[in-house]
This record gives sequence, C-alpha cells and structure tokens, in this order.
Amino acid sequence: MKRVAIIGGGIAGVTAAALLAREGHDVTLLEASREWGGSAGKFTRKDLTYPVGATLGMGFQPGGIHDRVLHHLGLRLEAELLDLVMTIKIDGFDVSYFRDRDRFIAELKNVFKENANAIGTFFEEIDQIQRHVAPLMRALPALPLRTLRDAQLIVKEVRSSLPLLPYLTQTVGHLLRRHGLSGTTFAELIDGILLDSMQTGQEASALLGAVALSIYHEGAYYVPGGLYKVAEVLKDAAEQDGATVLLGRKITSIKQTADGFILEDRRGRFILADAVIGALPLEAVQRIVSPSLERILKRNYTRQEKLSQWATFTYYAAFPEHLVAQDVAFRQIHDRRLPSGHAFISLSRQGDTNRAPDGVRTLTMSCHVPIGFFDKQDKTHYQQQVTAMQDVFETIVEQEFPGFQEQAIERHPGGPGAWVRYTSRPDGGVGGYPQLPSTSLFRAASFRTGVPNLYVIGDTVFPGAGTIGATTSAIHVARQFGVEL
Repeated sequence: MKRVAIIGGGIAGVTAAALLAREGHDVTLLEASREWGGSAGKFTRKDLTYPVGATLGMGFQPGGIHDRVLHHLGLRLEAELLDLVMTIKIDGFDVSYFRDRDRFIAELKNVFKENANAIGTFFEEIDQIQRHVAPLMRALPALPLRTLRDAQLIVKEVRSSLPLLPYLTQTVGHLLRRHGLSGTTFAELIDGILLDSMQTGQEASALLGAVALSIYHEGAYYVPGGLYKVAEVLKDAAEQDGATVLLGRKITSIKQTADGFILEDRRGRFILADAVIGALPLEAVQRIVSPSLERILKRNYTRQEKLSQWATFTYYAAFPEHLVAQDVAFRQIHDRRLPSGHAFISLSRQGDTNRAPDGVRTLTMSCHVPIGFFDKQDKTHYQQQVTAMQDVFETIVEQEFPGFQEQAIERHPGGPGAWVRYTSRPDGGVGGYPQLPSTSLFRAASFRTGVPNLYVIGDTVFPGAGTIGATTSAIHVARQFGVEL
C-alpha cells in the first residue's frame, strides 16, 4: 500500500482516486476549488445549475471507458443515449448528426448534394481507418511506449494494423483533398467537429481524426444534471473506500525527498506522500514543482511547450421552457463573428430538475478563443471584450430561441479569466493540445514525467481532450499501482 496524493478533482483526478482507493492505497485527493469535476464541473445559482462546459457524454456504452470504470467499481449512473447527437447550423444549412452512421451520411449527402459521391468515399476511408485503429485502442495502451508492458498491449494487433502506416504522417486535410472536398462547406463542418474534440481542425492526425469522426456513432449521451455527476459519483466511491477528499486545498509546492514527496498548500499545511499524481495541465504542474523537478519535466515535455492551446469563452443562461421549439440537447452553431467560427450549446432536457425547476431550461454555451485574445492586463478592456462577446452570443441564442432577450431569467458570461480562477488552468487553456501527427499517439505527452512516482494525468497527456481521454489517462496511472481494468 502506498500513500498517494492526487492534485486536482476533475474527471481524471476523481477516477484515479476511486480506482486506487478500491485497490487499498492510502489516497488523499486535493481540489483547489469548492466543486468537484474541474472543466466538467458545475456552478449553482439558487435553484439553477449550470455545467461549466458545454460538453456531451461519451463512453457510457457497454465496454466504453466510463462504463468500464463504473462497472469495475460497481457503480451506476443515469445516462440517456441520444439518437440525435446534435444539430449543426452552418452557412444556412441545418444538419442533423444522427447516432446511426448510415443515416448521418445520408443526411450529409442530402444537405450537400453537389458533394454527395465524394462524401460517401471520404467516409468509406474514415471507416477503414477506424476499423484498424479500434483494436489497437481497445486494450488502452499508454503511448508513447515506455515499458515492455506498454508494447505488449498492442503487439498482438500490430500485423492487422500495418495498413495504418501510410496514415501516420497524414492529416484529415489530406483525406479531404484526396476526395475533392477541400474548401467546401462540408470541410468546414468537419473542421468544427474536430475542433470540439481534438483542439484542431483539418490539421488533425488522420488516425485520431478517424476516431473522432466515428466516436459519436458508438454512443453519445445526455447525463441528467451534467457530467459533474460522474465526478461526484467517483468522489463518493473513493471516500467510501477510505480516501481523504478535500475541497479548497490548493497545492503550491511539490518537493522530492529521500523517500517520497512533500506537498504544501497555500496555507502552509504539509502532506507527505510516496507518490504524487498531478491531475492538472502540464504547465500547472511545472509551476508548483521544485526547480530540480521542473528541469526534468521541461526536458521531457519540450514538444508540448511549443504548442499553442485554446482558451474558451462561456455563457450561461436560464429562460422559460416554452421558448424551446426544437428539443435538442446539443447544438453546434457556425457564425463568422466567433473567433473559432462556431459555438457549442448544451441545453437542459425537459424534466431535468437537477439543472432547473419544471418550466425552466438552463443553457451552457462556449466557443474556442485563442489564448491571449482577451486582454488580461487591462481590466477595463477585458470587460469590454466580455461584453462584446456576450452580445454576439445572445444574438445567436435569440435566433435559436426567439424571445430569449426579453424573457431570460439569468445571464452569466464567463471569459478565460474565470477558468483561471476556478479551474487553475494557466491562461484559461482548455482541452489540451492539438492532436497533430507530430504531437499525438507515439509522440504524445506521457503520463510518466521522468521522475519516479510523479505522474501527470488529464487532457494534456495521452490520449488527450475530453472526459474519455482524461479517464483513460487515469486508468494508465492506476495500472502503475496494481489496478487491473
């Protein structure tokens, strides 16, 4: 049994805590804010609850990542499987993203009739790639390979994966050009789907892009209340298995000793640990380790230091239910006025009293913005930018829900500064690094830092963004402590 300190109570942190506590380790889980869930957390105003991120649920299907963790721990969580994953509005077109793959492709062919044949052959190639990638990922290998066990998890699939070799250096953009789709509205739609899941558009790795363009067909879910429910269920499980779980404990220093680590929080309190798991962005971990440890981390993550991340602008609102004409939980809206070209909306479902009382809906809306887009030096200018972005968002919401401007019950804009304050994300960066051929898979950031018994998990290490990526990284670290999953 080891004393394990886990810094960060987002999805990755609570997953690691629950798995290690069940294995019998002495776990202390430390979260700086007053909420569990991190970027998948929530905030509450009176009887209204808002998921902080406009994210849908994945990985709850039988054999999915969250399902595997919940099953291992004997836990249950309500999740509604969606036949209509989301609607996409782009250049005057309305596209329904169906869970059924054939139905979705037929929808795209019908909407973009002039590109129908090319769209068909494009998805045929996407499907071929996905069929070869899926067996490799099913065993949840930890990339880049560092140990013999890592290699053993994928070696049995190597022969069947040889057709993937030509795609190692290719991007989704290469595939679009091959099928004559570059520069089309369809290609712009693909950009939007990829950006929300891979933090980049057509520059995304063709291998991982194929996964991203196929994953919703495995199952997309609406979790009543929001994805924070996953964090709370796992936190409760960890606590029941003996873990110490602490909110409001911001760690400011990690120092290595002869037999472990000493952690210090902002009030000068100390924690001793045999091992430390930083469920934080790589940059955040580097800011709190001692200089000697920082040098090792910088040396091992030089490729990531050169990458730029996205920040986000978020907007939260509540309004009367009668304004909802089309009851769709998730929507992607393309608009040229937005920095990344589109925004994503999560709308509470009818009857979801975890988010709002009967007759009221809550909405979380977000879009990517470049880090540095908002002026963090001049507070007045920053607030002007927030107001301008809020105006654009509310114009879009009014188009989706006519009458919103006059009947809104609450409105809460949130710039990147809010993410810095409440999730401790440097510069408000969210979603991890762009999944490029040069920085993903075998060239991704490892959860192993190069310092024995010091690990990093979450969306800035392999496999990357999203709750299923964060959960997978937690499984990788849990295996180092004897967890078999």
